[in-house]
Amino acid sequence: MMRKLWVAFFASLVLAMPSWVSARSHAGGGADVHLPVGHMWKHEGLDEQKWMEMVQKYTPEQEEEWKKVLDERNALRQQLNDENVKQAIKEKCKKMKKEREAALDRLIDQLVDKKITKEQFKKEWKQLHKKKQRMTKEEKQQLHLLHEQTRQAMENNDQEAMKKLLPQWLDHMKKKNERLAKWLQEVKQG
Repeated sequence: MMRKLWVAFFASLVLAMPSWVSARSHAGGGADVHLPVGHMWKHEGLDEQKWMEMVQKYTPEQEEEWKKVLDERNALRQQLNDENVKQAIKEKCKKMKKEREAALDRLIDQLVDKKITKEQFKKEWKQLHKKKQRMTKEEKQQLHLLHEQTRQAMENNDQEAMKKLLPQWLDHMKKKNERLAKWLQEVKQG
């Protein structure tokens, strides 16, 4: 038992991956300074209004499509606030966590019993870790880049850049809505 604990502890230390996301803070002041892009997600009442202001200013031809995507997002969020859905999500997360823990225990046993190599263990562990992620590392990096480009375009009042970036945001939001709808469907099915 102690050996398994030690191996589990050692494996978690060896295989722990640092987060690629760096915390950045953007100071803003003055009434006419644009809010950093990340700020739009922090205050639910502000974000939809801010998105629509930007769309109307830079890509008014996409206004109806944006309204549709934002309405869908709001409907999905309302579903998330339902108590039955919250409970189902909690149960699904518990189940997934237990499955990952059991799989990790099996991997540790195989490593201890020398049925797999350390390299095979790392590979399998990474696969387990990937299963719980909602976005791939590449998607996270692309989103981070999109955030940064949008922040810079807003600070510089770069209309051409905003005209190119807003359609990318629209695509991102559509994908996010699809993922959330799929997740909600899985949760509701049990």
